[in-house]
Amino acid sequence: MNVKSPIPHVLGYIPVGWYPTSVVVAPDGKSLLVANARGNLVRTPNDVAQGPKGAFGRYVNNLLEGTVSRVLTPDIKTLREMTVQVLKNNRVASVANRPNPVAGLPVKHVFYFIKENRTYDQILGDMKKGNGDPSLVMFGQDVTPNQHALADRFVLLDNYYCCADVSADGWNWSTSGMISEYTARNVPFNYGGHGRRYDSEGTINGVQVDLEGIPDVSAAPCGFIWDNCLRNNVSFRNYGFFVTDLERKTKDTTMKQYNAATRKALAKSTDEGFREFDMNYADSNAWVELNAPDTVRMKQYGPHESPSRYAEWKREWDGYVQRGDLPQFIMIRLPRDHTAGTDPGSASPRAMVADNDYALGKFVEDISKSPYWKSTAIFVVEDDAQNGFDHVDAHRSTCFVISPYVKRGTVDRRFYNTDSTLATMENILKMPPMNRFDATAPVFDFWTSKPLNIEPYKAVRPSGKILREVNKATAYRSKDSARMILDVADAVPDDLMNDVLWHAVMGTHTPKPPIRYSLLREADD
Repeated sequence: MNVKSPIPHVLGYIPVGWYPTSVVVAPDGKSLLVANARGNLVRTPNDVAQGPKGAFGRYVNNLLEGTVSRVLTPDIKTLREMTVQVLKNNRVASVANRPNPVAGLPVKHVFYFIKENRTYDQILGDMKKGNGDPSLVMFGQDVTPNQHALADRFVLLDNYYCCADVSADGWNWSTSGMISEYTARNVPFNYGGHGRRYDSEGTINGVQVDLEGIPDVSAAPCGFIWDNCLRNNVSFRNYGFFVTDLERKTKDTTMKQYNAATRKALAKSTDEGFREFDMNYADSNAWVELNAPDTVRMKQYGPHESPSRYAEWKREWDGYVQRGDLPQFIMIRLPRDHTAGTDPGSASPRAMVADNDYALGKFVEDISKSPYWKSTAIFVVEDDAQNGFDHVDAHRSTCFVISPYVKRGTVDRRFYNTDSTLATMENILKMPPMNRFDATAPVFDFWTSKPLNIEPYKAVRPSGKILREVNKATAYRSKDSARMILDVADAVPDDLMNDVLWHAVMGTHTPKPPIRYSLLREADD
């Protein structure tokens, strides 16, 4: 940068490491020293067990080792060459030429579901036509019949990755396509146990800062996808994104309303009867259908006394179908696949994941039996993969794309990630990208111009035996699980939850596999 001119301006760019946080000029002026917060080395597979008798894998944030780059101060010619390399690395040149596979697609309504914290292998590792490891499957077809059926009928994505490491950055990546400087620095500090709170989803230290007129340092500078909707006159409805309530005594009592939006832009478009993140409340009506009240602790919620998140959405959905005024973009949070570990008296991990799966199936069934189906696309992602077990990478996750225009039975092994989901939805809704990450992300490409996959979907209810499971006091690490905070996202350390889930589902004597991190593979590799 030229700082001597009357108006300072950028002269060029220098390639360094991953997430540079500071730079200084050496005393002799001949070189630059750059701190790279996330280093510049390949993240190798985590095949070295840690802890007592090798019991624990390494935690994702422990693998992020910073580095310092020393770069010789370039002359003008070298700086130009470096600038070209940086632009190539950041794929800036590809923006203008990026294909738009959804151009002309007759989709007017987009549903965006976000679930919690599962890897690809944990759910779909048993699908033979995908790149899975059956030995890592924790919630297979018996627990998640709908996710298996949807992946089989529509598209199986086995090279899809969450951009985030954990929920605190995951909810920002999933709604903004990037994270702020504050979030990038705060997440490892928070998850390292240094006393920071979950400063995400519109609250800072438990205060809804945007509602108080205070700048939200956790928000990305580009805003959120609903801000993009507002800028482009795209109507939307919110079920569970960025909401909070007063039920926990530790929450700030200055909050305006129960289960209300934490952002002003969401206030008028949020269903306050749709319960926020809380493992004590059901995603589906399975517990009602099976008369299994022991699997939930909160049996109704909101002014309409809805027994589940699905039931509350269905109440509004029926009105939209009757009136014909469905918004263009619908955001729905389905969190119960997070589970409550082995908390005594709570539904078991398998029961909660099955409840979550059945809810998703019922959402898809209702949408596919409506007049809106032929103009709809549904996207289902996890906010992060919770550093979970996967033979490719701990960020590899499930993503489901459901529409009459998805080629039947597709297996797509091309690289996609969180920003691919956002980019595809934005292109369908004719909205511009929010930042360079969704601007350069590959758009999903498995569409047909005609609704060849239009048959209605029929939800499959997992077995009553699984859905009725309740944790016993003798379950693996039940005392540790009893201390978990289950109505705040990521209040439980990922490594603890992963250990509990693995041994609760796979058996106490089954060794845990290593947590893997690798270069993201291309489809032909």
